Amino acid sequence: MSPKRPTLEDIAKIAGVSRATVSLVVRGSPLVAEATRARVEQIMAQQDYVRDIGAARLRNNSSNTVGVIVPNLVNAFFTEFLSGVEQVMGTHDRVVLLANSKDSVARQTEILQRFRGHGVDGVILCAAEGTTPDLPERIRGWGMPVVQALREVGTDVSDYAGADYSEGVCIAMRHLVAMGHRRIAFLSVRARTSAREDRLRGFARGLTETGAENAGIVEADLAWTGAAAAADAVLALDTKPTAILCFNDVLAAGLMLGLRRAGVSPGKDLAVVGLDDLPLAEMTYPPLTSIAVSPATIGAGAARLLARRLAQPDAPFERFINTPLLVIRQSVRALTV
Repeated sequence: MSPKRPTLEDIAKIAGVSRATVSLVVRGSPLVAEATRARVEQIMAQQDYVRDIGAARLRNNSSNTVGVIVPNLVNAFFTEFLSGVEQVMGTHDRVVLLANSKDSVARQTEILQRFRGHGVDGVILCAAEGTTPDLPERIRGWGMPVVQALREVGTDVSDYAGADYSEGVCIAMRHLVAMGHRRIAFLSVRARTSAREDRLRGFARGLTETGAENAGIVEADLAWTGAAAAADAVLALDTKPTAILCFNDVLAAGLMLGLRRAGVSPGKDLAVVGLDDLPLAEMTYPPLTSIAVSPATIGAGAARLLARRLAQPDAPFERFINTPLLVIRQSVRALTV
């Protein structure tokens, strides 16, 4: 037989306060005096009290959960992104359920149906490649608010949180040109998404602004092996680039590994720039110059947009766009002629 779980009434009796006071402490209300809060929390810990989420759901018609769907877990970006989501949702007393679509529309559909079955209050969606523009509206039709993040399908069909990657690429190219590099290539992912389009748009704009030469676009799978193998394609370019800008830090790190295997020294023989500035960027050899976008900040922005949407279902759509910053390390050196 399972031991009886302590109730709010049990905690209130031991603490010598009302059930309403204990309820306020559980919900983090500022209306409780600090000394009272500390005593109630101490007793809850001693009694191993756990809030009955099921009962709260029945009272509030809310599961106190939100779903987050990302396209892969190869990229540590999404770990930091999730930490930002959890930090904000924690203040709203909601638990975050993470799911990996593996960039598959079919798997994404299955996850959304499971989220519906669990009654999540809302969803933060980084859409899988091939997602149709009508999906956000269909999700809302299920009574499930949605915020898109990092990738976007449709135009003005939902709230959105991301980074200005187009500007980030331009910032990187200005730095490369300032360091003497004129023949610049771009290492992209194969997946056709808005994230890829944003970066390529920035690459085209950066070429125009700086007068640099487009030394070619190489595509790779978003994986360590794919990025390392891309080194051969980069080195085979007839344009002989002196610098290569990468879709993200994962591709950049893999590329540098492939370059070293081919006897080419990143930074010295070929400048390499990443995007995202993950902790990984400081651990590569040499340390990677990258464009910082703060995934945790984007995750927090997405969570705030979803919390707002849950509180104000009919509010106008909003966008949170984080500003990128250049972080200079040793993977880019001044080009000497």
